[in-house]
Amino acid sequence: MVNAETSKGTAGATESLADLIDAVPEVLVMAPSDGVASPALETLSLALGDLLPDAAGEVVLMGGDEVPLSIHAAEAVTAEGIADAHITAGGLDVTGLHFYSFESGITLYSLTDLVIDNAAGSV
Repeated sequence: MVNAETSKGTAGATESLADLIDAVPEVLVMAPSDGVASPALETLSLALGDLLPDAAGEVVLMGGDEVPLSIHAAEAVTAEGIADAHITAGGLDVTGLHFYSFESGITLYSLTDLVIDNAAGSV
């Protein structure tokens, strides 16, 4: 059972819980649709050649929700989509992740969509 009465301070003054709640200042929360611009996130750009694939030629990028990722590749993407049930050579389950396969045989897996910047254009 919750007591709706509480004491405040050392003077022994008693206030109801409702009075305490009413005393809390209201905080105005504005959604982006309210016209308040949120700060733009800067895209992190990585070069495909700088990534180290495992023995099967796979790279798993964990993260990306907080910062958009862009991959610069000097080769074309040969396949992309959502991964079927698959475990990488490193033992990571990439089922359901976004994947991008490249001409060199490297396959990237990511939690989110990636922007692939290559000679053939962005994917």
